[in-house]
Amino acid sequence: MSTIDQFKSAASLKMGFARSNQFLVQLPTNLGGKPGLTGFAGLLQKIGSLLGGEDLNLLCAQAQLPGKRILTHERNIGAENQQVAYGYIADPVSLTFYCMNDYGVVKYFDEWRNLTINEIPGEAFYKKDYAKPIKIHQLRRPLVGKTLSAGPIKINLGLGGSSVYSVELLDAFPTTVSAIELSNELDGLVQVTVGISYTNWINTEGGQGWISASAGLGSLGL
Repeated sequence: MSTIDQFKSAASLKMGFARSNQFLVQLPTNLGGKPGLTGFAGLLQKIGSLLGGEDLNLLCAQAQLPGKRILTHERNIGAENQQVAYGYIADPVSLTFYCMNDYGVVKYFDEWRNLTINEIPGEAFYKKDYAKPIKIHQLRRPLVGKTLSAGPIKINLGLGGSSVYSVELLDAFPTTVSAIELSNELDGLVQVTVGISYTNWINTEGGQGWISASAGLGSLGL
């Protein structure tokens, strides 16, 4: 039977437990745009190019590391029944963001949505024009840290943190933007949840080194 000392030693050797609030989401900084967009769609395209994905990383409140399911069918060999793999399904992920008073998060995904379907004439664009990579990183809590306050946002500076597990969503694009809930709560913060679909995901290199910075609304790598 394991002892407390063995448990503490194993935790120390593996640099502690992974924390669910230590993460980084890297969204596309340049959505590009579909040539020929005019009017409101064209305006949103220009707004999205100014916002980029870097500002949104800090506002991501919740994220998911994707899962994958192996598809099987039954195969009978004599009296024995077996499950045999024939494919896989990569489940969609959802990202939740806080909204600032400029509603930049909503405008960013409005612009991305307008690159997938032009709603007025009702035409869909080619996937190669709107599918982009998204990276999600599980970060390690820094060994040495310092917390600073900037209004309601807490900024954490650390040494010894890094990405411990990173995935890249291939050919990703938003398929669902949730309704925004409004209420009379005095301290309520506006949030929006975005569903992301993609072709597949792969393990990738980390996105944060040993010197790191994170905020109370998300994380940012240096």
